[in-house]
Amino acid sequence: MSESRRILVTGAGGFIGGRMVEVMHHLGAGAVRGGMRRWATGARIGRLPVEMVRCDIRDQAQVKDALDGVTHVVHCAVGEHSSTVEGTRILLRGAREAGIERFVHLSTIDVYGVPSGSVDETHDLRVTGRAYGDSKIEAEKACREAADGGLPVTILRPTLVHGPFSATWTIAYAHRLLRRPWQIVEADAQGTCNLVYVDDLVAAVLAAFEADTAPGEAFNINGPERPTWHEYFTALNEALGLPLLVAANPMGARVKAAAVLPFRKAAKFGMRYFPQRIVGLSQRSRLARSAMLKAEGLIRATPVPGEFAVYGRPVSFETEKARQGLSFQPRFPMADALKLTAQWLRHHGYVDQGAA
Repeated sequence: MSESRRILVTGAGGFIGGRMVEVMHHLGAGAVRGGMRRWATGARIGRLPVEMVRCDIRDQAQVKDALDGVTHVVHCAVGEHSSTVEGTRILLRGAREAGIERFVHLSTIDVYGVPSGSVDETHDLRVTGRAYGDSKIEAEKACREAADGGLPVTILRPTLVHGPFSATWTIAYAHRLLRRPWQIVEADAQGTCNLVYVDDLVAAVLAAFEADTAPGEAFNINGPERPTWHEYFTALNEALGLPLLVAANPMGARVKAAAVLPFRKAAKFGMRYFPQRIVGLSQRSRLARSAMLKAEGLIRATPVPGEFAVYGRPVSFETEKARQGLSFQPRFPMADALKLTAQWLRHHGYVDQGAA
């Protein structure tokens, strides 16, 4: 690894950005600088002897300061449209002005829409009306424009990134597995679960730093296996040392998912627009707090109706291009990754420490 490499990681207060900082620091991949929009998100990397800077990527002055002296950028920051698209454009312009040697942009497989079958990088990008994937398509377009202007940009499209601190693909399912009956029957979960362990994604970024690739090239980043969703749920359940999964009635699970949806939307609306009132009510009333906790548990344990289509979709995101172009090979089989993840979940109190 280069001792002269100075790396800015945007979104360093988040799941993926935080792990980028941790692993790159411990590997000695270079002098790492963690950029974050709010100091409140910096506790995780704050325990490390790395530089932390304010870097709201929508703020040109903060971006310029964060890029000062930097040679490599790992762009993990994401948010609403203004952050994902306009913020990426501002960061790209700043990187070009700063003479950055390599800019790695983390995109997503969501840019492909909702495909099935085998999907490689030649697959068309599809606008679907879903904010996250559509904004990432626009951000990729900005990356390619910057590449045409001379910035050495590499685009990585990771699949479902799991591991410690992953709220969506790890913590949420751990919460569900702790509540029975399990709501997703085996027959409904025979689609492909394209998982990549977060440390394999970090390795892909480091490979992109070293590879001699054309500016603007995009690469799928996936794990070494293609389990079904049921196999993933079962393996995570086993790693956590929980009793065997006993699924609910298939029709009952779908009915329950539909019935809980209005409560889910109401809770999301309330926490977005009236968080202080809700927290205040919880603090003043034991009855209200108990009801909120029960509602939260029900919402966490119940799938969103649209999830069933995801669990049934047969799709594999191929990584041959990354193998050849980046010399990238994932090193964490699902079983090994889940052992590490289960240890973290127990340590952080998501699961009883006594679980096997």
